[in-house]
Order: sequence, then C-alpha cells, then structure tokens
Amino acid sequence: MNMNLSPTRIQMPETQPGELDIRSIAAVLRRRLRVILYTGAVILALAGAYLAVVPETYTATTLVLADPDQQNVLENTTRASSSAGQDNAKVDSEVEILRSDAIALAVIEKENLVHDPEFGPRPGLARRALTAIGMNAPEPPDAKRDLARTLARFRKAISVRRRGLTYLISVSVSARAPARAAALANRISAVYLEQQVASKVAAAVKARDVLRSQIEEARTALQDYEARFDALVARTAPEAAAGAGLSGLQHDLDAAERRLADKRRQAAEARRQLEAENWNALVSLTDSAALRALQARREALLRDMQGLGTTGQTPELRRALSDVETELGRQSTLVLNAIENDARQAELDAGTLRRKIRDAVLAGGLSGGLSADALTGFYTLQQETSIARQQYQKLLENLRDLETRARIQIPDSRVVSPAIAPVSPSAPNRLLVVLAAVAATLGVGISLAFLKEYYIGGLTSATQLGQALRSPTTTVIPAIEDQDTDRRSPADEVIDAPLSSYAESIRKLRAAIDQGTGGRLHGYARPADGDTIARGKVVLITSTLSGEGKTSTALSLGRTYAKSGKKALLIDGDLRRPSVHRFLGLAPEGSLLDYLRDEETRALDGSFYARDPASPLALIMGAARSDVPTDQLLGSARFRGLLKQARDVYDVVIIDTPPLLPVVDARYLAPFADAVVMVVKWASTSQGDLRTALAPLADAMRPGAALLPVLSQAPTRHKPGGYENYGSAYAGAR
Repeated sequence: MNMNLSPTRIQMPETQPGELDIRSIAAVLRRRLRVILYTGAVILALAGAYLAVVPETYTATTLVLADPDQQNVLENTTRASSSAGQDNAKVDSEVEILRSDAIALAVIEKENLVHDPEFGPRPGLARRALTAIGMNAPEPPDAKRDLARTLARFRKAISVRRRGLTYLISVSVSARAPARAAALANRISAVYLEQQVASKVAAAVKARDVLRSQIEEARTALQDYEARFDALVARTAPEAAAGAGLSGLQHDLDAAERRLADKRRQAAEARRQLEAENWNALVSLTDSAALRALQARREALLRDMQGLGTTGQTPELRRALSDVETELGRQSTLVLNAIENDARQAELDAGTLRRKIRDAVLAGGLSGGLSADALTGFYTLQQETSIARQQYQKLLENLRDLETRARIQIPDSRVVSPAIAPVSPSAPNRLLVVLAAVAATLGVGISLAFLKEYYIGGLTSATQLGQALRSPTTTVIPAIEDQDTDRRSPADEVIDAPLSSYAESIRKLRAAIDQGTGGRLHGYARPADGDTIARGKVVLITSTLSGEGKTSTALSLGRTYAKSGKKALLIDGDLRRPSVHRFLGLAPEGSLLDYLRDEETRALDGSFYARDPASPLALIMGAARSDVPTDQLLGSARFRGLLKQARDVYDVVIIDTPPLLPVVDARYLAPFADAVVMVVKWASTSQGDLRTALAPLADAMRPGAALLPVLSQAPTRHKPGGYENYGSAYAGAR
C-alpha cells in the first residue's frame, strides 16, 4: 500500500481555529442546548419569584400648569412678553420646587406618613432577621431618623416631570392602593400651590413691614411740618384774624383730631388682632355682623372636631374649618380696610380744617400788612407741609395695597387635571419582566454555552472536535463499560472482544490512516481518493495532557494493525514516563533510553525489544523514567537511524509520545510522522489547551502530514456489542 501524501507546504487558512461562522455557532448552540435551557429555567424561576414577592403598586398623576405670568387679582394688567428661555427657566424652577424636600416634608406631616405602614420607617431585612433571632436589639426611637427614612422612601415613590417644552408638569405618586396614590398626588399639588401662595404672602408681608417703618417716618415728618406751621400761625396771626369765625373752625379741628386718634387706635388694634388671628377679640372690636356669624360657625366646627377626637376627624371637616378661617381672614381684611378708610377720612377732614384756618390767618395777615419775609415763610412752610402730606398719603395707599395682597393672593400655577385612582397596577410590569427574563436567558444562556464550549467544559462530540481542529473526519473511541478488572488496559478489548464498539472504533481509526482520509489542520493537503498509507510509514500518537488515553490508543491501534496482517511496531517514545510495558505486564531489563544514551550499542537489545503477548505486534519499550533531558535524544542521529531501520522492516511504525503541553519531546518527533493522531479525552480537554498544544505541533509537522483527531473515552448510548449496534452507537461520528 502506497499513501501518496501531497507535498504542498503548510499554509494558514483564512479562518483561524477558534473563529466562528454561522454553522459553527448553530452547532455550539445545539450541543449546549441543555445549558441554555437550564439557564432559562433558573432565570424564569427567579422572575416568577420576583413577580410573586414584589407587591403591586399603582401610579396616579396630577397635571399642573405652571404659568410664568405673575398672577395679581388687584391689577388687571398684561405682563410684557418674555423670551422662551426665561419661560423655560421659570417652568424648570417650578419642577425643582415640586421635587424639593420642603414639599415632601409638608405632605409627610399633613398625611402623617411617618406612621404609615407603606412609607413609614422600618428596619432593613438583615436587621429584621437578626432581631427575630435575638442577635440584634431593636432600634431606639428617633424622630429625626424616622422622618429622614420616611422622606427617603416617599421620594422614591414620587416622579415629577415636565411634559416636553410645554408649561405642563406631571406629578406622579406610586402606592400599593390606587386611591392612596391619587390622594397623595393631589396632596402634593395642593401643598405646592399652598406654599406658592404662602411665598407670595410672605413677600407682601415683608414689603408691608418695610413700608410701615417708612410711613412712621413720613407721619413724623408731616406732624413736624404741621406743628411748625401752627406755631408760625400762632406767632404771626394778627388780632383781626382771631375773630369769632376762627373759634368755630378750631372747635371742629379739635373734634376731627380726636376722631382721627380713635380711628388710628382702632385700626392698629384690629391689625394686631388680625395678625394674631384672634377672631373673638376682632369681632368685639369691630362689632361686625359678618365676622360674628363666621366666628360662630368656626366655634361650632371646633366643637364638632373636639367631640370626634383626633382619629374621628374627616378631611371634609378639616377642609370646612380651613375654609371658614380663610373667609374670616378675608372679611377681617375688609373690615380693617373700612376702619383705615375712616381714619384716612378723619385725617383728610382734619387737614381740610387746618387749611381753612391757615387760609383765614393768611388772609388776615395780608390785610394786616405782614412783611414780605413773613409771607414767604408762610408759603414755603405750607408748600413743604403739602408735599409731606402727599408722600404720606401715597405711602398709606401702598400699605393698604400690600395688606390686601397679603390676604388676597392666588397661586401662579393651577391644577388642570387632578389625579384619579388608577385601575391597573403600574409595577411590576409583568410583560416587561417576562421579556427581560427571556432576553437574559438568551444573553446569559448563550454566553454560558460559549463559555462552557471554549473555556470551562471539555470537548464532548465529534463535531465539536472536528470544528476545533478544522478536520472533516473525527474518530470517536467509546469508554469501555463494565470493563474486566483483570485487564491491564482498554487495549485488551481489541483482543478479547473484537466485535465490540471499542474495537470497531480502533479499526475505523486504522482505516482513516490507511485510506488517507485524515483531517487537515492549518491547511494540510488531503491525500487523493484511493491512496493508502505507504510501506514503512510512521504514525505519531500524542495528546494535550496526560491521562487522555494516548498510550492505550497506540497499543490498540498497533494490535489492530498486527491482527490485520501488517508488520507493525510500537515504540514507547515517552522517555519521561514510559508505560507500554506496564500495560502488557512486562518488566524489561533495558529500555529505549539506554539504547539512545549508549553509543557503544550497535544493535537493538532484546531486553527492550519484544513481542506483544496477545498479538504479533513488535515492541520497543521503555523501563524507567529519564533523569536527563530527552528531547536531544529523540532528535539525535541515533534515533533517526533506529527509525530508518524500522521503516525498512515494518509496514507501520507507531510512536507513543509524551503529551504536548507538559514537555517538548513530541515536537521533535513530529517531523518524522506521516500521520499524527491527536487523542482528546471526552469532556476533559478544553479547547483553549487544545489550541495551545496544536500551534507548536503544526509548526513541527512536515508538509503533507495528516492530522487525525480522536475523541477518547466517550460515553455510549448503547451497550457495546456486535455489529448490530455499530450504526446506532456511531451515528454521530463522521
């Protein structure tokens, strides 16, 4: 038999080992389908547990319109148009105000959320577990800590967003009860509007307080001017001006001033009681029927609330009391304005009388012949007094406007769509959770499949091994089930059970070598159809690591050749750890190592050259492990001479070599081989180790040498038997 292997030089293929195409990806997914299914089952189970444990929450939304125009009920003016940037800044500011802790804390206080089972503070799961088993003492009460925890939980349930570039702001709250979610969303918007009004009132009150100090200064100045004017009149008035007509005017002036003082005292006291919200005193002071009726209504509501207690009070009752108090404030402001108007009228009357007296005195002074300097002093002081009075009147009008604003304010924003109780939960989104679980199953499952395929798990099929080595043909050698304990190695199966699946797989490997149908690695040329292995060809048996079954494969292959009538020789080339003799139960006195080291020996020594006791297979054995480096010995001229003699005598020379990763010896033997059998243990050798081992082996092999991958110790679906099980047992081996 002559095997005509192509002498073309090794070339690297366009697709490197380890790269994937669509078919190889599909093959990986098919082989690792169980991993993907298990991963999916775990992820879906976790998703189901999540949906079962997480409570349903409902989300209600209130829609608020933030108007950039400042609303003022006392003025009917149109605000000058502003830029879009200014309006956007104002709306964004309102959004941040709605998100602020001040709003949330006000809602927490009004709704008593600190004691709410959903939003109130509660210890974490770890603390609760430790407390339950007595390893952790309960936390002492702390109002600030509880409020901070409630605020943190409540803020997570709130979502405030601006709707695009509009003036609309959506305020959403999530809660376990639909009605509770709607109530809290509406409460947030109500508190926001209340605080907006309170802010405007506070600004008006602050301006009012500043204006009051200015009014006092203006009043003092006016009184000073009037006192100076009256003193001047008294000093310079002629006797003719003091007739009976002036005495009547003076009497009316004194009455007007007394009335003015009374009205001022009443207005000041009314203002003080209004600011203190002392409604009873305000009713007694003003004697207003409207205020008396409102106060009676307020006292009736307070009696009802006291009778119901704190827990029995309803929101409607509290709202009614708030409305009554708001109306009391409005009516009190109107009454106070009326009193101040009366005081102002009394002040005007007194001023009119003073002017009449001054005009009379001035007329008398003119007729009596007052000097020019005196007349100039009169006119100057009169003008200054008039200016001071006008300023004082203007300040009083501004004060009245501010006090009215402090009591009558409306918010700049308004609710355009109150929240209503939702009919369906917003979380958890079951469809989204299921879709996410499916996506996670695909992502994680496929990732684990490729991880197990290429890094964690070993090679588990002929297809997988063929793809890893880029070989169209892979031989699968099954593990021997129920192996006889008296056997020294699996190679005895070839002799004891020649029709077993194991023996058939070895014969299949022999056929692949004989017919030249071995796979290609890194561009090895495939032998032409019909070619057979030439006389004296060398077959190298190697593996990635030890314990993968290369020695038993080499012995089984040698016995198969010998039983088929071929002259076959098995050389134990593993000088570091020879084991062929142990598989045969032999104890050679010498070894191949001794032959290679001893230059004086000219012929093969019978102490390590023997015959297989179970077949015509010739053996060159080792004995003890080498205590010196062996790579130089295997690459020496003496070993090449030995191999040349073996080629001349035997049809097939099989060399059992050390594994590729631990030692370098196989790389020195690879150039002599016409075919290399790569033994890979099922589900043990990783593709990473396999690729690492194959890279230097490919460089060492001669051009045209064939590489034949073998998957050893693979589990079988059927019990080993005769040819009737051959097809089913090896359906996956191609």
